[in-house]
Amino acid sequence: MNNHYRAAIDGLNEIRAIANQGVPPTEATALAVTQTRAILAVAEEQAKTNVLLETANLIAYAQLCSTMRDGAKFAKARNAAELAMKDTDNDGEEDGF
Repeated sequence: MNNHYRAAIDGLNEIRAIANQGVPPTEATALAVTQTRAILAVAEEQAKTNVLLETANLIAYAQLCSTMRDGAKFAKARNAAELAMKDTDNDGEEDGF
């Protein structure tokens, strides 16, 4: 749990504490609670997305390692990358990426 997430939870707890003291809720309080809950929902979904992205990166890394172990495939891929970076328009600078 990061600091922003913890701060949002603390803010909701503070609003609850104020309401429990008998202070009537205001429109601003209701909007703050709604906004904070929405932010927390987005943060939770972002955390799930980050896990999926990390998994995808690990899969890609595993594939890269596998490809590099196959010397012929790795050499072809490296040559293709080098060819893409060559100076094809003879301006003294590498073209490509």
